[in-house]
Amino acid sequence: MNAYDFRLAASGDIPEIVRLYKSALDTPGCTWNADYPSRETADADFQMQALYVLKEKGAIIAAASAGAFDELSHLPWKPKQPCELARIGVLPAMQKQGVGGVMLRHIICAMRQKGFDGIRMLVSKTNASALALYEKFGFERCGEAFLFDHDFYCYQLLI
Repeated sequence: MNAYDFRLAASGDIPEIVRLYKSALDTPGCTWNADYPSRETADADFQMQALYVLKEKGAIIAAASAGAFDELSHLPWKPKQPCELARIGVLPAMQKQGVGGVMLRHIICAMRQKGFDGIRMLVSKTNASALALYEKFGFERCGEAFLFDHDFYCYQLLI
């Protein structure tokens, strides 16, 4: 099995994280664009200590933001103290190799350790790989939303 290093991102990781974001722009189901997520988005997540990386041999192969962003609080959710999972991405060359699952397992554990009782997120209705991953991990589809000019399913997981 591969040896992965999961941790909070360091400030020096941000340029590589932004390159990862940009590498995902043309992948199926991706709702990101040239303006989002940006360096400013990564900086803000970093400042909140909510930006995580998964590295293999020193290189970032996945990144995700998880924390108390409160961007989705207007939607109905079961968890009372949830975090939000956003901007999860895997380098295109590393997709379909279980990396997303490894990252998700680490995020769930980290959020539980931080005292959150659940994870909530939006998933593009057209991102079949992401939908399958979250359902495999027990996330519950709990609604739909049209936000940021895209159709999303709302997903939650009690932890």
